[in-house]
Amino acid sequence: MKPLLLIPVLMVAHAAVAKHLSEAQVDSLSAKASRSYAAGNVGEALMLYDSVWTTRTSPDLLYNIGNCHFKLNDIPRAVLFYERALKLAPGDEDVKANLELARQSVVDRVNELPSFSLGSTWGRLRGGADADQWARRSLWAAFLSFILIAGALMLKHRTGRRVLLATGGIMVLVAGMSVAFAAFRHAEVTDDSEAIIMAAKVDVRSEPRTGTTVLFVLHKGTKVTVLQEENGWTEVRLANGNVGWMPPSTLERI
Repeated sequence: MKPLLLIPVLMVAHAAVAKHLSEAQVDSLSAKASRSYAAGNVGEALMLYDSVWTTRTSPDLLYNIGNCHFKLNDIPRAVLFYERALKLAPGDEDVKANLELARQSVVDRVNELPSFSLGSTWGRLRGGADADQWARRSLWAAFLSFILIAGALMLKHRTGRRVLLATGGIMVLVAGMSVAFAAFRHAEVTDDSEAIIMAAKVDVRSEPRTGTTVLFVLHKGTKVTVLQEENGWTEVRLANGNVGWMPPSTLERI
C-alpha cells in the first residue's frame, strides 16, 4: 500500500490523465479500484475511483469513494460522498446504512425537525435508477401518446378508435407526471444548498464578522443548509432550525 502522504499527489496526476479516458479505460480503472479495495489497498482504490470520478459519476461510484474515505478514517469526506450518492439514489438502503454508520462518528448529533416522509419507497420512486430516468420516461410516454392518438385519427373502426384515444389520453397523463418528476429530480440533483463541515471545529456566530457572539460550535462531518453569503461569511441552518454565520472555507457543498 502506498504511503498516505503520496496519495494526494498521485490523485492529482491520475485526475489529469482521466479527463481523456475512454469508456473502456474507465471500466478498467473501476475494476482495478474494486480489486485494490478488496485487497485492502484502500489508498490506491481511492486514487483510482477519484480518477474515474473526473470522467463520470454515479451513485455506486460516489458510494465507493465514500467507503474509501471511511476506511481511511476521513469521516467528513465519507459523509460528503455518501450524501452525494444518496442525492442520486434517494432510496438506496446500502448508502443510507453507511451514511448512518459514518454519522455515528460525528461529534454533533443534531436532532432534525419532524417532517413528513414516505421513507425508502418514496425515495426509490422519485429517484429511479438514475437522475435522468424520469426525463427518459416522459419522452417515451409523449412519443407513445402521439403514436396512439395519430393511430386513432386514422382508424375507421369506432371502438378501436375509442380504445386508442383513451390509451393515448392515459399516456399523456403519464407523460405529464413524468415531466413533473423529472423537473423535481433536476432541481433536487442540482441543488447545492446543503454542505458538510470540513473543519475540525467552527464557531458559528450571530453576525457575519469576527468578534460577534458565538451562538454554537460545530465539528467536522456535520450537515448544514446554506442560506446566503455576505461579506465573506456564510449563513447556515442546522437540521434543528438553529441559524448562524461561519466562514465558507470551513465547509464543502454536497
